Amino acid sequence: MTSSTGTDPRAAVAALASLAARYDARRADRWARVPEELDAVIAEDVELAGAGRVARAPLVAELARRFAFSARYLDAILLTPRERFVLPEDIAAAADDTPLPLDRAGQATVSAPHAYLLTYSLLGLAPGDCLLELGTGTGYGAALARRIVGPAGHVTSIEIDGVLYERAARLLGARPARLDEGALGAATASSGAAATGDDASVTLFCGDGRALAERVLSGARSSPPARPWKVAITYALTDAPAALEEQLTEGGVLVAPVGAWEGHQELVRVERRQGALLREVHGAVRYVAERGHG
Repeated sequence: MTSSTGTDPRAAVAALASLAARYDARRADRWARVPEELDAVIAEDVELAGAGRVARAPLVAELARRFAFSARYLDAILLTPRERFVLPEDIAAAADDTPLPLDRAGQATVSAPHAYLLTYSLLGLAPGDCLLELGTGTGYGAALARRIVGPAGHVTSIEIDGVLYERAARLLGARPARLDEGALGAATASSGAAATGDDASVTLFCGDGRALAERVLSGARSSPPARPWKVAITYALTDAPAALEEQLTEGGVLVAPVGAWEGHQELVRVERRQGALLREVHGAVRYVAERGHG
């Protein structure tokens, strides 16, 4: 593991907060669209990037203590600059293991870092895998995943909110595109200029998650990937995604929060094994609700 466990957590967080103050008063409305110019300034802030990485070292140590995550997963947390994916006003909290809001209504968040790794561990996400993510947000989960699957893998992600989609495409290094006359409009991201060269590429779609995911999985049947799809849903469903589950090929896995209301959600894992769908429940969770389905 790349991280250092000798970092003083309080000093690391204080240093990040001090540098984050540069961006606290840049916007009159924290819920407004984040300007491209501001994202560029944050991305080019070398001091901030360094402080963010140092501040994440205690987070990585804590995740290593609480969970049995692999070194590759923990390195993804350490090396992925979460401060770039949150709202500028929340940069000081970017190294905390808590969800951070992306809109006024609370319909979108950057989830807590451990939540992404829990989902990826249940999927068995590994180098060379193809991940389909429903709920891109600003792209933090996709950024983590592309470090995990590496250059031999691929990440496809779907976001229903056009504003979040455009920012995710920008942060991940893709050109925004929309659905056009019923065709699948996509943005494909390279590893990005600041990446190490060890990341996967990312394809982004804008539209309803379940509807587009069905088309992506169905389309892949005619030209299947070398490995079965692994599907991560990052928002809570009121019912099991039966249509998506049926699209899973042998060895394919889907993980989603499922529950009729916010206080009663469970993380569900479904795998296609020997032709049958095997379902497991992995504890209570709390995610934002699905938008757009039905």
